[in-house]
Amino acid sequence: MDKYRRISELLKYFRFNGQAFFPATIESVEGNTCTINIDGLLISDVRLKATTAKTDNQVLLIPMPGSNVLIGSFSGDLNNLFVLAADIIDKIELTCNGQNLMQLLSQLLQLLSKAQVITPNGTGTFDPGTISQLNVIENSLKQIFK
Repeated sequence: MDKYRRISELLKYFRFNGQAFFPATIESVEGNTCTINIDGLLISDVRLKATTAKTDNQVLLIPMPGSNVLIGSFSGDLNNLFVLAADIIDKIELTCNGQNLMQLLSQLLQLLSKAQVITPNGTGTFDPGTISQLNVIENSLKQIFK
C-alpha cells in the first residue's frame, strides 16, 4: 500500500463530520511548517499557524521535535493540515507591527551592557558582573523566543 493511500485510510479513521483530528509526533520544524510522523508515515508542510504567510503580526508556537501534537484538517483530507496543540513548545516567535520581540529585547540588553552611567563622581559603565548577568538574561530569553 502506498504512503498516500495509507494516510488517507488513517484520515478516514479519524474523520468526524467532515473534519479530522488526530495525534502525531513532530519530526522536524521548517520555518512556519513542520513534518509530522503518524504511525511511521512522514507528512511535510503541516502548518504551525493559520497560514504559512509571513506577516507583520503573528505569534508562532514552535513545537519541539519529538513532542506529541494534535493535528487537524478542516477538509478531512491531506490538504490544509495544521497543528492544533503541542505538548512541548520549543520556542515562541512574537512579531507585532513588524517588530520581533526577541530582536527588540536583544537590542535593549546590548544597549544596557554598553550604557554609560552618570554619577556625581563622573561617568562610568556597568561593572563586569552586571554585564555578565545581562548576557545570561539575553541567552535565557533566546531559549524561549525566536
